[in-house]
Amino acid sequence: MPRANEWDRHHGTISVTSGTVSPAYLRTVLDYGESAGIALADQLHAVGLDTAILDEPTARVAAPRYLALLDWLETVTGDPHVGLRAGACFRPRHYAEMGYVVLTTPTVRDAILQGIHYEVLANDIGCTRLTETPQDACMTWEAQHGPLSRHAHELHMATWAVFGRWLLGETPVASRVEFPHAACGDTSAHEQVFGCPVEFGASRHAMHIAPALLDRPSMQADAAMQAQMTRIADAQLRLCVPAGADALVQARAYISGRLQEGELPIAVVAAHLQVPVRTLRRRLQAQGLSYSALVDSVRRTLAEQYLADPGVSLAQLAMRLGFSEQSAFTHAFKRWTDETPNAWRRRRFGAQAR
Repeated sequence: MPRANEWDRHHGTISVTSGTVSPAYLRTVLDYGESAGIALADQLHAVGLDTAILDEPTARVAAPRYLALLDWLETVTGDPHVGLRAGACFRPRHYAEMGYVVLTTPTVRDAILQGIHYEVLANDIGCTRLTETPQDACMTWEAQHGPLSRHAHELHMATWAVFGRWLLGETPVASRVEFPHAACGDTSAHEQVFGCPVEFGASRHAMHIAPALLDRPSMQADAAMQAQMTRIADAQLRLCVPAGADALVQARAYISGRLQEGELPIAVVAAHLQVPVRTLRRRLQAQGLSYSALVDSVRRTLAEQYLADPGVSLAQLAMRLGFSEQSAFTHAFKRWTDETPNAWRRRRFGAQAR
């Protein structure tokens, strides 16, 4: 089995040649195993890992080992719902700083968007997307490096159900959950975890959310804590750019870290990714994006993130996003949201807004 930890100790960066998860995310499964009476060291040994990897927060664990651990625990415990139960015991620490960024956001929508933005810090084995219509909002999760086990998919979806309860109290965030795999035995545990109907044999992995819930305020909102955790997560994101991740993930991460320097031509991003400009354009087009739309998307995500911090003025925000002046940022933000930045901030944060 290949080395799971591809962390470059000399350079302090991460080089990933296949799907990976962070040690904190792996802890989700390990904690479940310990609750079932299986020693931590025994679990790690079963999949060829050393306990030292848990003390290296910038290390990565190869996806095959993560998936093997889930399968091994099913065999040892006899529990066919290992992934579901591990996800149901999820805690913010399992996402490290990213978890606290998500938890302290002002609204459910913000939490989902921040989770998507920083997802690669926890794992790059799947990609979450949020789509909204007036009738429905839907989060989907698609495997990025080949098929994943039902345990992995059920764990991921369950973590969002847990986050939803932290954000909203006892109100379930999901109205319906879909899995493409077949049901395995009694599914009452699934409906208990998700608090809604669960459909198996569907065409995708998806969690449906009532649109009205997206604007609901988070019970855990804390602008100061979010700003602090965001700074740490941003620094980690600049290091954690998987070499095997798709061009979109890599380009987003690079653009996020360079916006403050001003205009960022596509040629600069392509050179960083070590691909010709035409190749980068082609890969973005495969995702339905132009380069300008990608930069807009990154800017909007960061803008909403910075607006959550009342200590960041609009002038500072415009500078961080690489706009030549505040009015240019305001014009762009109105194009994205049909609101001015101040109006958007007041509507979400009320008296906290400056």
